[in-house]
Amino acid sequence: MTTMASDPAPASSNTVSTATQRRTATFQTSVPSNSSQQASPSSSPSTVADANASSLTVNSYLPLKLLSKLLKIATILLRVALWPLFKTVNTLLFPPKEYDGIYNLVGADRAARAFVAMLRGHISAVRPLVGSSSDGREHYVEPNCPFVSKGYTATMSEISNRENSPLLLIYLHSPLHRDGVKFVRDYLCFGPLLELLNSNTGNNEDLTSSEGSVVCFGASIHSADGQRLREMLDVTSFPFMALLNIKSNSNSSRSNSNRAPLEMELLLRLEGPQILTIPPQQITTYLSTSLSRHSELLAQALAARLAREEEIRLREEQDREYQEALLADQMREIERMEAQERARREEEERAEWERLEGEKEQKRMNRARELMETCDEPAAGAGVTRIRFTLPNGKKVDRRFRSNETIEVLRAFLIVNFDEQGMGIKNFGISTNFPKRSFGEDQDGLTLEEAGLSPQAVVMVQDLDA
Repeated sequence: MTTMASDPAPASSNTVSTATQRRTATFQTSVPSNSSQQASPSSSPSTVADANASSLTVNSYLPLKLLSKLLKIATILLRVALWPLFKTVNTLLFPPKEYDGIYNLVGADRAARAFVAMLRGHISAVRPLVGSSSDGREHYVEPNCPFVSKGYTATMSEISNRENSPLLLIYLHSPLHRDGVKFVRDYLCFGPLLELLNSNTGNNEDLTSSEGSVVCFGASIHSADGQRLREMLDVTSFPFMALLNIKSNSNSSRSNSNRAPLEMELLLRLEGPQILTIPPQQITTYLSTSLSRHSELLAQALAARLAREEEIRLREEQDREYQEALLADQMREIERMEAQERARREEEERAEWERLEGEKEQKRMNRARELMETCDEPAAGAGVTRIRFTLPNGKKVDRRFRSNETIEVLRAFLIVNFDEQGMGIKNFGISTNFPKRSFGEDQDGLTLEEAGLSPQAVVMVQDLDA
């Protein structure tokens, strides 16, 4: 037996060695080196034959590999082409059930209503005592069901749209669990617990607001929402109840619906048969403490939000007042600049007018002096007119003029006289009393004889600017 067991070993070793040599020869044949290209003529004919045989074996494998890849590609294309048919057949053979699909909102709402109906049935059967009469005797009042009749997705959407960030109480019901019905009847149908939940969910008739500080959601684990929550919360035993604080995660990216993603904070977790060892009064106390603490946090958050809004309002009011004051200052500055510009223009116009008036007066004075240089005072005699000027200050001035000289010469004499006397009269008029007659500049061309002032006359001088 020992000899028979030991005989095959050399044969196997030889076989492995021969296969190794063949693979080595094949590798050397497929990837020739410089040494193989320059082989010596003394190479044995058997080695060359083995190399040629190995090369033929490798070349025979190539069509098989190519055919295998083509079959894989054809299989993939066939699956893609037949996928709609497979989906249609699967839908026809295995249609979705009533509560299947986490995105089936209608099915989710139907499952939530079924859970609420089940819980209401147990409430009606248990008939919990809530409150007491005025004489101290207990009486039965059918309490409302605090759990919502919407699916999980709709419930979370409603929570995200609220401003008071309510807590979320989740109960997962296992219909086949031996303690499921017991927990519903002894705990969920406990009168003080129902009263606590109804008073904080807005279902109490005494409340005027429909938004409470807690939202109760229940689901069967046989529904899509129940299975989804079971996997999300890693529930392994029943009964299960948890209290979660829903917060908006402002640091995360927003979803397609433009709402901030929600994050959950676990405040209370009751799971497994150990729940049944806790009295329902104690669980009610746990929930009441959590709700009270959350209400205090909400009040603080509300006060902080109101303080921020008041601060923002005051800042906006201050900004508005500042903008109004700034606008008023700008308007005053514009008006001041316009007044300065208007005064500057008026000053320029006045200076220009004074310059023009000065030039005009200078020309008038030069003209008057030229006339007086050519029209000196003649001696008394024929053809001479004696004029007595009565000035505005009452002073009288006598002067002789030739009778053929014009009214312009009289005006020139007065202009020069006023300048020499420093009287400063620029605009004046001349007239006679007997007969009553005035001489304007348009009559400067009349001679004294034509004007009726010859041989003598009294001329009144009026200051027209006085």
